[in-house]
Amino acid sequence: MKKVLFIFLLGICAIPAFSEELKLINPQADLPPKWTDFCETGYENAVYKNRDDVFNMFSYVKSERTKTNYWAERRVSFEKYLKSCNALDDSAKAACYAELRKSENEKNDLYKLKRDQMLYENNIQLNRH
Repeated sequence: MKKVLFIFLLGICAIPAFSEELKLINPQADLPPKWTDFCETGYENAVYKNRDDVFNMFSYVKSERTKTNYWAERRVSFEKYLKSCNALDDSAKAACYAELRKSENEKNDLYKLKRDQMLYENNIQLNRH
C-alpha cells in the first residue's frame, strides 16, 4: 500500500515538471498561430469574390477564383477561431491555440488529399482520350 501511495505521489509531482518540459520542447505552444503558417503562398490576403465576369468562360480564371475564394473563407474562419482563443484567460489560450493548429493542419491535409485526387482523376480523363 505504501508503494502505491509513493508511486501516486511521485506521479502527481512529476506532472508539473513534465508540463514544463513540454513547454521547453515547444516554446511556441503559448504563442498564437499565424495564418501564414497554414495558408498556401500567394493567398495570404485572399478576398472572396462572388461576381462572375466575361473571363469566367476560361477554366483557368474560374479555377483560380475558386481557389482564391477557398483561401479567403479559410482565413475568415481562422481569424474567428483565433479571436475566440484570444478572448480566453491565459490558462486556456495554449490549449485553444493547439486545437486551432490541429484543425488547420487537418484542413490542409484534406485540401492536399482532394487536390491530389482531382489531379489523379483529371490525368485519367486526359489519358482516355
